[in-house]
Amino acid sequence: MQKMAKDDAFYLRLREQLLETSRWPASYMFKFIVPTLGNAEQVLRQLFEKNDVSIAVRASSKGKYTSVSVSGIFDNPDVIIEKYRLAAKIPNIIQL
Repeated sequence: MQKMAKDDAFYLRLREQLLETSRWPASYMFKFIVPTLGNAEQVLRQLFEKNDVSIAVRASSKGKYTSVSVSGIFDNPDVIIEKYRLAAKIPNIIQL
């Protein structure tokens, strides 16, 4: 029997929680922190360019990091998890 990866267990638990707490389609807000230097914010925005979302951006007090909040209506928990998995590939991203 193949052992489930830690990330897989996390996403499975998240999916179950999303199914229990929301009626789909549902409103959902993603929160990320990315380094201000580089193109992480641009890459993150591209992940959501085909979705009808609003994006709020705020720089940290010292300007080293940028907080990015993405809000929108999503069809189901699988879409949420797919976005998190894609965002996790962005170097130095923090997902909240």
